[in-house]
Amino acid sequence: MGDLLARPVGWVRRWDLWSQPHRVLVYVLAGELVAAVVLIAIALNHPSATRLDWIRLAFLAGCAIAHIDLTRGVERVRNITAGAGPSLDTKSVWSFAAVIILPPTMAAGMVILTHTWAWLRVWRGRRPLYRWVYSTATVLLGTQVAIAILASGPGPHHAIPTTLAGFGVVAAAAALRWLVNYTLVAGVIMVANPSIRAGQVLHTIDERILEIGAFGLGFVAAGAAVANPLLLIGVVLGLTAMHRGVLLPQLRIAASIDPKTGLHTVTWWHPIAEQALERAVALHTSLGLLMLDLDHFKRVNDTHGHMAGDHVLRAVAEAVQAEVRDHDIACRWGGEEFVVLLPDLANATELRTIAERVRCRIRTLIVAVPTDDGMNTIQNLTISIGAVLYPGTHPVPVDELLRIADVELYKAKNLGRDRVEISPARPAAIDSPAD
Repeated sequence: MGDLLARPVGWVRRWDLWSQPHRVLVYVLAGELVAAVVLIAIALNHPSATRLDWIRLAFLAGCAIAHIDLTRGVERVRNITAGAGPSLDTKSVWSFAAVIILPPTMAAGMVILTHTWAWLRVWRGRRPLYRWVYSTATVLLGTQVAIAILASGPGPHHAIPTTLAGFGVVAAAAALRWLVNYTLVAGVIMVANPSIRAGQVLHTIDERILEIGAFGLGFVAAGAAVANPLLLIGVVLGLTAMHRGVLLPQLRIAASIDPKTGLHTVTWWHPIAEQALERAVALHTSLGLLMLDLDHFKRVNDTHGHMAGDHVLRAVAEAVQAEVRDHDIACRWGGEEFVVLLPDLANATELRTIAERVRCRIRTLIVAVPTDDGMNTIQNLTISIGAVLYPGTHPVPVDELLRIADVELYKAKNLGRDRVEISPARPAAIDSPAD
């Protein structure tokens, strides 16, 4: 019996939540407790759902799941570049639609469903679970505030408004739902990091406009679910297009692609890395950097010519992209050097696994290149990799992480090349590598 109890108790004790500062622990648990109490209260005090409610819930839930699955890769990348503050939550389209047309218990269920599915499909293993649970709690509280606002408005409850006053009430409900959620999430970030500036947790104007658009689409989804649920397919397609064409402006503004490799340039990559590190510091997540250098690349140029060298660089870049995760961000650092940003790592083992995967892939490359005598092949390529994992003893800037990764890269070269050397981030001075 003791062994049966020891396992779950040990599992609970290993939760990342308990490693947080006391003030964060109290803040998070208090928010989750309030959300649980509110959830129990509405479950006990509201009538059961009708058959029509269940049908509408099924359509909304199915579309929400499709939306999350279709956009999960883009969502990871967009979230990386969001900075330290709360990130835009497009799942609100479906939960807000449920607020308008479904009973409170079902509206709460939609929040739990969308957040659980997003955790399983997008963030499991990349984010501490306690933070995702707290985020769900804040949305639940915001949802109940929105329900209370709608209940106080004119016209029948759980129906699409048909008057200007009714539209105003829906707009007020959306605004307060966002305010409650945003305030609670921003609050825990600032409690966890008292030195963080308020400006770092505020959204840009573009993000606020997109949030308005998300709630607007939620209103449209509610209308579609009432009129003809099949119209919700158009909402899913619109959201997917919005993710790929609108929700990544920071990935397109001044985006610069290296013409030889197809990777991003370092000019574009560096501020993205700074934002990702800022977010890792604020949210206590891990982040890694890989610095890669193709071994003996000068021999390729000298033997086969610079055009052949360009083909090799392109093939290596494509191999790197193929072996890192879909939300990792690679750039050409210069010459035959590359750098990869790896946010949301589980630990140093995952960092090494990815680096070794890249190294092994390069060894298998067979690159067809043009020469004066026709097409030829280049193979037996190798790459040396220096890796660094944040956090170390305390936060360090991106340039320091790059410096440490560069030191590890030179260590790999000095130890015979075609290897991975990894170091934890540390603020202490590191001897410069030998020439």
